[in-house]
Amino acid sequence: MRTRHKYILQYADVDASRHIRLSDLEKYLLEAGGVSANQMGFGTDDILARYNCAWVLIHLTIQMDYLPKYLDEMVVETWVEGNYHMFSVRNYNLYIRKDGEDFLVGRAASSWTLLNLTTRQMDTKAFNDAQWDHIIDPTKHDFSRIPRLQKIENPTTTLPHTIHYSDLDYNNHCNSCKYLQFMLNADDKLTTIYPIRLDINYVKEVHKDERIHVDVLEKTDEQGNLQSIQYCLLADDGEISCTALLQHV
Repeated sequence: MRTRHKYILQYADVDASRHIRLSDLEKYLLEAGGVSANQMGFGTDDILARYNCAWVLIHLTIQMDYLPKYLDEMVVETWVEGNYHMFSVRNYNLYIRKDGEDFLVGRAASSWTLLNLTTRQMDTKAFNDAQWDHIIDPTKHDFSRIPRLQKIENPTTTLPHTIHYSDLDYNNHCNSCKYLQFMLNADDKLTTIYPIRLDINYVKEVHKDERIHVDVLEKTDEQGNLQSIQYCLLADDGEISCTALLQHV
C-alpha cells in the first residue's frame, strides 16, 4: 500500500545553490514515512503505547538525478517493501510536480527497527508481535551494495562537535538527520554534482553533551576529479556512531 505526500520547499530547506540540502531531503523522507505509518496504525504513538518502543533508522540509501529547488512542489511516494527478521524496509520515490505532472528525480530505501525506550536495545519480541503484513508492497529498489565502511585511518578532514539541545529529537537522542548535517558541515563538495548517491548507516545513538567528531576521506579519479567522500562519525570513546558514503554515480 503506497501513500503520497506533497511538500513545497521553503527558504530554510535550501542552501546557497537554491537546491535542497541532503539533510533536509532526509527530513522530508522520514516525515513522509512517519505520516504514512501513522495513517496505517503502526506509527510512533501506536508503537510507543503498545510496546514502549520507537522506530529508529538503521540504514538509508538515497540516489538523486536532480535535487529539487526552492518553491518546487516535491512529492514523496512511500511504501513498506517487507519485514525481515527484525528490520522493516521502507522505500521511496521522489518527484517534482510541474503543471500537474510528476517527474521522477530520485529514489530511496531505508531500514528500520524497534528500539525499546527502557533498555535502549532493539526489541525483537515487539517487532515480531506487531502485525502489519497486510500493508506490504513488495516492490524493491535494486541498489547495488557498497563495501562495509570502517574507521578512517588518515582522514582528509576532522570536525568535532558536542551534542546540544537542538540536536535532540522525540526519542531524546541525536536526530538521524543531524548526523548527516554534521557530515556535510565537514565536507560538502559533492552536494551539487548529479547524479549523486548517499549511503548512511546508523550504528550507535549519541545523547546530549556527548562529544563526537567526524572524520572525512575524499577519493578522486586518475584526473583528480572528486568521486566520493567517506564519513565516519565517532563518539568520544572512539566507537563508531555513524558511517556514510557520498558518491557521484
